[in-house]
Amino acid sequence: MTNKLLALLLPAALTIAQIAEAKKPRQIPDWYPDKDSLYRAVESIPPFGIYKDNYIVTGTSFSGGRVTKDNSDAKFQISLRHRLIKSILPLHTYLFLTYTQKSFWEIYKDSKPFYENNYNPTLGFGMPITRGDKVVGVGFLQFEHESNGRDSIWSRSWNRITLQAIYEIDPHFTVQAKFWIPFALSDNPHIVRYAGYGQVAGTYKTRNERFRFSMLVVKRGGWNLNANFQMDAAFRLSKISNQYIYLQYYNGYAESMIDYDRFHSYLRIGFAIKPKHFSIF
Repeated sequence: MTNKLLALLLPAALTIAQIAEAKKPRQIPDWYPDKDSLYRAVESIPPFGIYKDNYIVTGTSFSGGRVTKDNSDAKFQISLRHRLIKSILPLHTYLFLTYTQKSFWEIYKDSKPFYENNYNPTLGFGMPITRGDKVVGVGFLQFEHESNGRDSIWSRSWNRITLQAIYEIDPHFTVQAKFWIPFALSDNPHIVRYAGYGQVAGTYKTRNERFRFSMLVVKRGGWNLNANFQMDAAFRLSKISNQYIYLQYYNGYAESMIDYDRFHSYLRIGFAIKPKHFSIF
């Protein structure tokens, strides 16, 4: 009788224990910063700083099977952010401006012209993503304008409302997703077909933070599985710097605004200055 009773009660006891275990609050790892310490840090950081990666790279598309001055170039990006208000706003948000410029330089041609410059100013709000009393990521809501500053048939511009979330899975892996609503596309009404409506990215860094590897995937327009890809690898020059030897591979459309509807595949290498914790795409 006792054995039969145990046989009936044991599964029920195990089920109750599993439910109780599931209801226990999850332990949040110590690598996540406290909310209060982050808010103090936001109020004390300098007004100006790095936003996205700053880099200069050079390389080739290998079109035609060999490297020539016509299929090789240099590309650089300058990206800065400015916090407009020092104190934390309601809902623990902060207001900021950013400016990112991406330029394509035909450095190997005789006159060394700049083929294209893309200008991307934004105005937006940032807000930490929290779990309990820990900060596990950051979110951005921004108005973005991007154009190449040209006129007539060479003019390219668009505006977007963007929503972005960055989440730190652990000290090594960071994932992020960004989606946008485009508008005012009179210069290039079909740009979203090539530049898409959203993107996802992931970054891995080694324990000593000497190596970083990233992959960016931008979903192009349409219901098929088309996408633009960018893959990065970076080696930090010293343990106390944020300067890296930088390798970048791009495959897809819309790398530059002037040729947003032309396919490009470029491998470039150079030098980068990266934000301290993670790259923003």
